[in-house]
Amino acid sequence: MRQICLIVLLFSFAGILELGAQTSATTTPPPPQSARQALLEMLTGKGENDFTRHLPEDARKALIRKGETPETNMVLRISTIGHQIADSGQHVETFETGPTILLVEENDDQKNNGRNNQRKKIEVNVEHDSLMGEDDEIELSFRYYKDGELQSFPVVPRLIFTFRQEKEIWRLIEVTAAAHMPLTDPDYLKGLRKQQDEDNEAQAKMRLNIISGAEAGYIEKHPDLGYSCSLSSLFAQDTGANPGEGNVPVDPGQANSDWHGYSFALSGCDGSPAAKYRVTAAPSDPDAGMKTFCTDESQTVKFVAGEKASNCFSRGKPVTQEGGSD
Repeated sequence: MRQICLIVLLFSFAGILELGAQTSATTTPPPPQSARQALLEMLTGKGENDFTRHLPEDARKALIRKGETPETNMVLRISTIGHQIADSGQHVETFETGPTILLVEENDDQKNNGRNNQRKKIEVNVEHDSLMGEDDEIELSFRYYKDGELQSFPVVPRLIFTFRQEKEIWRLIEVTAAAHMPLTDPDYLKGLRKQQDEDNEAQAKMRLNIISGAEAGYIEKHPDLGYSCSLSSLFAQDTGANPGEGNVPVDPGQANSDWHGYSFALSGCDGSPAAKYRVTAAPSDPDAGMKTFCTDESQTVKFVAGEKASNCFSRGKPVTQEGGSD
């Protein structure tokens, strides 16, 4: 990591040289720190005062008391962000000029750490850096990538830092947090829709697993009846028992067939006792482009894409084959 700091060069008279001549060394003082450099120092500096020296004096006195530590003080805790980033082993780059101010990326040795092998990167960009009288306003936006693919946020976060120069030090006088929803941006809309669909798919898989577990508990309690094709019967609580007690799981869909953009259907509970069952979760909107899921007494959840729900049992793939997303 390139840490942004001032390097102060101090020179004095060189002394009496061997020839007896006395000389003096002069240097050009370094250029004053910019507001952007001050912001980088606050975000990534590892020095004890790199963060707090850019706070207004009144703020330091009001928010930081003698004897407080990062464990007991929120402001001091924020000031340790540079240490935390360095200790995490992530690769960090800072930029004093250009559209990007900060990059935080996993190192190569973090790729296979059991997190689905997804390399992650956060890119912090400068939307504008505007000097307005005594103040400098810097607006930052954020981009988050997994395996090189830009991820969408429900809202696009923005942070605006306002600095004012006091005694050659830029002081942070205001932070404004903003959230944008660019509803005319087709890429934003596409990404948001994709994120919502993926959430719906995850909820459908979770509920299928819950239903499958409820079926196993039901047949154990009612061997004379076998499996049930009634959601309300599967999740019926024992009289006097609290939700979640009595080995009866709680249905997040409250026994409704429609939930989180999916239609759930139980079938195949034939015979007495019923030795089999089938449950499907198909998108409520056939044109949504979401996967269809299914499971049965084997308790293996499968999926198909762009096919009828009835094909899921014969042609479906286990959800563990979804490219590592499960």
